[in-house]
Amino acid sequence: MPVFRRTALAAVLAALIVLLAQPLPGAPADAQDADTITIGTTDLPTSLDPGDAYDFAAWEVLSHLYTGLTRQVPGTVDYELALADSVTVSDDRLTYTFTLHPDAAFGDGTPITPQTFVDSIARTRALQRDAAQAITDVVNTVEVDGEGALVFTLEQPVPYFLALLALPPYFPQHPDLAAAEMPQPFAEEGLIGNGPYTLESFDVGDAIVLAANPDYTLGPAPLTPHIVLRAYARAQDLRDALLDGEIDLASRALFTNDLAALENADGIQIVDVPSTRVFYLDFNQTRDPFEDPFAREGVTLLVERSSVIHEALGGYATPLTSPVPDLFPDAYAPVWPDTPDIQRAEEVLRAASYSTRGSSRLQFQINFSQPTYGDTYVGAASELVRSSFTSSDFVSTGVFSNVETSTFVRALQRGEGQAFLFAWTPIVPDPAAYLGPLVHSDSMIPRNAGYASDDKDTLLDQAALLDDPAERGALYRDVAGLLLRDYDLVPLWQDHIQVAARDGITGITLEPNFFLHYDLLARG
Repeated sequence: MPVFRRTALAAVLAALIVLLAQPLPGAPADAQDADTITIGTTDLPTSLDPGDAYDFAAWEVLSHLYTGLTRQVPGTVDYELALADSVTVSDDRLTYTFTLHPDAAFGDGTPITPQTFVDSIARTRALQRDAAQAITDVVNTVEVDGEGALVFTLEQPVPYFLALLALPPYFPQHPDLAAAEMPQPFAEEGLIGNGPYTLESFDVGDAIVLAANPDYTLGPAPLTPHIVLRAYARAQDLRDALLDGEIDLASRALFTNDLAALENADGIQIVDVPSTRVFYLDFNQTRDPFEDPFAREGVTLLVERSSVIHEALGGYATPLTSPVPDLFPDAYAPVWPDTPDIQRAEEVLRAASYSTRGSSRLQFQINFSQPTYGDTYVGAASELVRSSFTSSDFVSTGVFSNVETSTFVRALQRGEGQAFLFAWTPIVPDPAAYLGPLVHSDSMIPRNAGYASDDKDTLLDQAALLDDPAERGALYRDVAGLLLRDYDLVPLWQDHIQVAARDGITGITLEPNFFLHYDLLARG
C-alpha cells in the first residue's frame, strides 16, 4: 500500500518554525478592535501557495482562504461535501466521481470547473514540493470525463480520501496560479481564493491579515471581519503578549510552564483539546534483545504512563493504551496494560534467562530526538525511563536524544536501532491513517522493525473496502489484538493542544488535527 510510505517522513517531523516578531504596518494596534481578532503564534506560515505548503500552520490559514471539494465538520473528525455537489464511489473504492456546484467561482468571478482541479493537481505534482506528498502515492489519475465530471482514480483504496480532499494540496488554484512554474509566496501579489476570508496582506515572517469575503456562499459568513496573525519569536513572548492585551488569542507552542502561568491569570481562558498526535514505543524485532518476544513483553509490562503525564507534561496529555485514540470510538481498543505489573514482568524476564546482574540484565537504548520534539518531550522520555524501567533491576536502559530530525527519521524508517520513542501525527484524522503507516507491511516502519505480517495486512486491506465505520472499526480492533499478542508496539500517550485567549473571545473551536476555526471566533 504505497500511500503510507511518503506520509511517514512528514508526520514524524514536529520541529517548530521560529519567526521574528515585528509589528504589522497598517494592522490594528489595539487587540480590542471590535472588528478584529488578533492571534499570536510562534508558527506563522512562510508560504501560502497550496501547491507548496505542507504543515499544519499553513494549512490552517489556507483552509480559510480556500474551500475544497470537501471540508471538516466543525467540532468533529467527520467530513462533508463543500465545493463538490455530489460524489459517486466505485465498488472497488478506486474511482471517485464528483460534480461541482454550478456557481463555483474564485473571488474575482473566474469559474471553478473540473478542469481547474485537473490543472491545480498537475501543478502541485509538477512543483515537486512537500505538498505533493499528499497526492503522489494516493492518486493515479485525475481527469474530466465525457460528461464533464471530475474523476479521481486512486492507486489503491484509501478510506480517508474524502478527508484528504479537504487539504490544501487538493485545493482549486486560480488559473493564474496554476500556470506558475514556481511557488508563489504572495508577499506582493494578491492571492485569489474562494474561501470565507481573503488575503489582505502577507508580511512574510511577521504577520498575515485576513478580511471576510463578502461573496462567500458555501457556508455562513465569518463572525469577525478581520483576523490578524502576528508572529512571536518565543513562547514566553507570546504568553506575555496575551497577558498584556497585545493579542486576543495565543495559538501553538505554549509550553507547560507558560500554560501554568496563564492558568492563574485573571481574564484568561485556556482551551485544551486532545490531539491526533500519539507517542509510541517501537521495538525493532530485527535486533537483539527485541528479537525475543519475552523481552518485548517484559518491557511492555513495565511501562508507566501516568507519571509522564503529570510530572513531565503538566497534565496536558492523556495516557493511551490503544493504537488509535478514542477520537475514533469504533476503532478504539484500550487493551494494553494501563499500569505496570512489575511482578509479572520479572517472571517473564526470568523465564527468558534475564537476571538482575551485569550483562544478564535486559539492556537496550531508546532512540529519541530533542531537535524534533524539544526539551519538554526529552523530559517526558526521561521520565518514562525513570518511572518505568528503574522499577526493576532486570532492566537497564537509557534515552539517546541528541539526534537530528533527518537522522532520527531515517533510523526509525530503516530500523537502525533497538527501540524508538516517536510521535505519529496522521495527515488526516482517521484510524487507517495511524494503522496503515504503523502496521501495514508496505510501510517502512513496521517492515524494517520486523513486525509487519500478512494477517495484519489482510485486516487492513479488508477495512479499506468498507463504508460502515463500525465494521471498519471491528477489523481495526482485531489489528490491535494482533499487535498486543506479539508485543509489537506500545501506545504511550495522546498529546494535547491548547489555545489561550482573553475572556471576551468566544466561538473558539479547536480541532484535534491542529485546526483553529477563525471564522467562528467572535468578541463576546
